[in-house]
Amino acid sequence: MKLYHNPMSSCSQKVRLVLAEKNLPYESVVIDLQKGTQFSEEYLQLNPNAVVPTLTDKGSTLIESTLINEYLDEEYPEHRLSPDAPEQRYLMRLFCRMLDDLVHPACAVMTYAIAARPGLLARPASEREALIANIPDPIRRASRKTVIEHGTDCTLFKTSLSTYLNMMDRAEVLLARQPFINGDQVSLADFALLPYVLRLEQLAMDRAIATRVHLSQWFGAMKARKSFTSAIHDLLPEPAVAAFKAAGEAALKDLDID
Repeated sequence: MKLYHNPMSSCSQKVRLVLAEKNLPYESVVIDLQKGTQFSEEYLQLNPNAVVPTLTDKGSTLIESTLINEYLDEEYPEHRLSPDAPEQRYLMRLFCRMLDDLVHPACAVMTYAIAARPGLLARPASEREALIANIPDPIRRASRKTVIEHGTDCTLFKTSLSTYLNMMDRAEVLLARQPFINGDQVSLADFALLPYVLRLEQLAMDRAIATRVHLSQWFGAMKARKSFTSAIHDLLPEPAVAAFKAAGEAALKDLDID
């Protein structure tokens, strides 16, 4: 098994969490997103979307983190992370689908508007434009261009932040009545959500977590799991985490984020 990933990538993190929970060993191949390694011809043959993660296993190449996690849970059923009841599996998948459709695009906007933008603006315009031009999806390409040009001042940032926090509200409601997103047992939904709550912390939006009491308690419990330590904490580059935090504090000082 080989995982192509990036330590700071939210989607990479959720796959690494499931691999760690299941104690599945894998060969690690780190993709440098800032250098544009995801656009190399070799990697595009594996993942034509030029994103991480990608998993290869038993002769198959798998993309899309949510689908990768479902594959891992079915192919390696020891320590299942999906409910047995069909309705509960549906609710788990619905939550993951909402994260994919709503929160992940918003996370990309927020991360680039706050944390990645300063470094990109410091690079030559030709390099910056080449990285944007290489994005295969025209919608993502246009979004990235707008965010890099205007940062937190653009309407796209404001709508993305609202979408993100609305989903945190939904998680808060669920966690007010049960210990995990899908009930009494941890599931793929929890590992799908965890990186996105972590991103709030990394971008100095700690208050958005703290004001949601049940989400905050869940977040603490999830970070205490061994899988978080090995799959995320131990792999995070400290300079990048510090830079994200500093960028968040600078960019958001005039914004009231709850």
